[in-house]
Amino acid sequence: MTTAQQLTNELTNWTLMLAHVLARGEIARAHALLHTVIAPQQLQLCRLLRNSTAHWLTPSRALEQDLPDTDRHRYAATTAAARDQDVRTAARNSWRWSRDLAAEAADRWTIHLPHELHEQISSRLNDPR
Repeated sequence: MTTAQQLTNELTNWTLMLAHVLARGEIARAHALLHTVIAPQQLQLCRLLRNSTAHWLTPSRALEQDLPDTDRHRYAATTAAARDQDVRTAARNSWRWSRDLAAEAADRWTIHLPHELHEQISSRLNDPR
């Protein structure tokens, strides 16, 4: 599915940028990136996987009614106050969820995932700087 491929590619790209932003210590910018760019794409991919695309343009709308508890908890773990360690933890949680969603999409629609790049992003996000 083209939409799933595009979303997984964009999540990879934006999370790579997030890792670089965090490496530079730009916590406020990383916080904004997580909440304004990455989270909406994660929720769109999640909605696509759950066949719940009624609120596509505003994927957080009616999240509590539209998505299962497991997804709502995963989403909540990707949010944080704009404090260094909180944002770094949220970034790691966000990337884990993105990878899990991408793997689920790949199993369902046979999309391509750049596994080596995914591992590099994980390593960057796990760097304790």
